[in-house]
Amino acid sequence: MTTERDDAQRPATLLPGERLGLSLDERCAEFEALLLEPPLHGIHRQGHDWLRERYVEIVPIVLPAALRAVERGEPVDPGSLDRLRRVAAARAEDPRVDLSVVLRGALPAIRVFALVMHTATRDHVGTVDRAARTMLAMSRASLVAHELGSCWAEAWSQERGRAASTTPAAVDAGEIDLVARAPGLDESEERMLALAAQGLSNDQIASETSYSRQAVAWHLGRLMRTWRAPNRTALVSVAFVKGWIRARAHGPGGSRGLPELGAAARTDDDTP
Repeated sequence: MTTERDDAQRPATLLPGERLGLSLDERCAEFEALLLEPPLHGIHRQGHDWLRERYVEIVPIVLPAALRAVERGEPVDPGSLDRLRRVAAARAEDPRVDLSVVLRGALPAIRVFALVMHTATRDHVGTVDRAARTMLAMSRASLVAHELGSCWAEAWSQERGRAASTTPAAVDAGEIDLVARAPGLDESEERMLALAAQGLSNDQIASETSYSRQAVAWHLGRLMRTWRAPNRTALVSVAFVKGWIRARAHGPGGSRGLPELGAAARTDDDTP
């Protein structure tokens, strides 16, 4: 049995389009100042300068739309996404950056947002509704960051793929390893995921693994559903971001580098 006091303290459920009441979309200047000096720990040093330059370009384009989306629970403005794709495509041929930097490009923004929201929660620790709204803000921000990050990575990889030679390179099936095993992932699915990251089709993966094409489609489809990845590009993106795929070193020459995400996107096997 609940009391009137319980009802008063219970946060109301916020629907899409309902404001959080945290005035996030009025704090662009605060967020922008932090984002123009992004925290880059966890991203290899060769990509630091490149990411700082990209944030100078990207923040004015997406920050107002992103904060508005989080505050109001609405989709990110499509016009901002289109402009983000154009910037990503324009930078796809820069030799200073590889796929790992591109995929981790959204992490500094998430860290900044988490820092600001942590401060807001600390300053209102006795306010149940404020803390609940802050947690909802973090949930919304994660979805927005995923959308922006996927938009950026897909546009970058597709343009990188178009700029590359149209002749497929020979695939070394041992070039990609999974550095960790995700819960529920067996050895066969690890192998299939590695081959999908190299851009092999379901038919080619079936040939490499001795599974049928239908079995390969089923296993990759299961991973898409489990990781909530709408296509193979997103599936590979999630695996790279989580650190489940890495490039294996080859002899004295070291690593051959990460495969281009565009290879995975160019197959015709995006549906489970």
